[in-house]
Amino acid sequence: MIQQTTALRKIARLRKPIWCIRGSQGSAKTISILILLINHASANPGKEIFIISAELTKMRFTVIKDFIKVMKSAGLYNEASFPAGTLYRFPNGSFIKFIGLDKEDVGKGLRCDIAYFNEINKCDKESYNQVASRAGRVIMDYNPDAEFFVDTDVITDKDCDFLQLTFQDNELLPERERAEILKYKEKGYNMDGTVKDAYWANKWQVYGLGNIGNLIGSVFENWDIVDSIPLGAELLSYGLDWGFTNDPTALIKLCRFNGELYLEELIYGTGLTNSDIYNKMVKLGIPLRVPIIADSAEPKSIEDLYRFGFTNIEPADKGPDSIRNSIDTLQQYKIHITKNSLNAIREWRGYKWKVDKNGKALNEPTDAHNHTIDPTRYIALNKLRPEEPWDLL
Repeated sequence: MIQQTTALRKIARLRKPIWCIRGSQGSAKTISILILLINHASANPGKEIFIISAELTKMRFTVIKDFIKVMKSAGLYNEASFPAGTLYRFPNGSFIKFIGLDKEDVGKGLRCDIAYFNEINKCDKESYNQVASRAGRVIMDYNPDAEFFVDTDVITDKDCDFLQLTFQDNELLPERERAEILKYKEKGYNMDGTVKDAYWANKWQVYGLGNIGNLIGSVFENWDIVDSIPLGAELLSYGLDWGFTNDPTALIKLCRFNGELYLEELIYGTGLTNSDIYNKMVKLGIPLRVPIIADSAEPKSIEDLYRFGFTNIEPADKGPDSIRNSIDTLQQYKIHITKNSLNAIREWRGYKWKVDKNGKALNEPTDAHNHTIDPTRYIALNKLRPEEPWDLL
């Protein structure tokens, strides 16, 4: 049996074509949206509903798991109607399909009655626009770790209903989790309301109150977004990070102008063979003799591109502590990322230092959100090394 919460009732009252639900931890936003979508699909024949997130693999452990739980609670679940675990067909001809945006161009051309973006802060703006422009209704939810395009561009739309939820809107939240969330406030603030610990204060703002916070431990804070690379900028190199099945291949262009760096994302996608990469580079008009710094972990791939004609390709000059050293180098520059570099913007926002069990930042970045950052580091290793003292004499 489905039990109602304040969160469910609040969401059900939204009426505009776009629903934006920002919420804290434990606010029941995802479960509530799933309940409404399942009710709509089962009660209305022939409805097409897409549930979309950044990565399909992770959806199987999050929103798909919650979907099955709600369906069973409502007495509607039929395993035979969900054979592949990504498309559920209702007896009345309606369906709910789960889609991950980690496949190139997967969002283009999709038309549906309802598109629900789960954790939209992990999705890129272009994919959102491609789907939203073709959907009868758009629903999205997220925890506000940091400001992103929904906060600046979508919430302000006259067709958007914005709703902010907290864990207090979920009467079904286990008391143990409720107590843990309240600890964020205790650890972050003094009795007089002043900040006691910035890490826990930020946790309380984001996961306790649903307010926009700041990513604690961001590796790079020295970057912004610009329209384009200035005319006359010096090309330092192209940077190439290999990928295929799970990780995307990423190609970036890095230039220098007035002592500052300008980055543009050119290729970002999974399933690309070396010949696919070559063809895309040629289609982009990249000259064969331009400098390219590639991940040295795949010498065969470097050789392939060399034989295809990109004869100025070389491996990244990795060495002991190369990750930390290249980060240190990049932190010495102001970095500008072009506004069309959607995946790069998302990754540079999300690239953080690892933290210990107490939330203290460690001197090592997480191995995530780095597919456009790694090729930038490769260029830093080969082209931007700090001058040694004897070079200054």
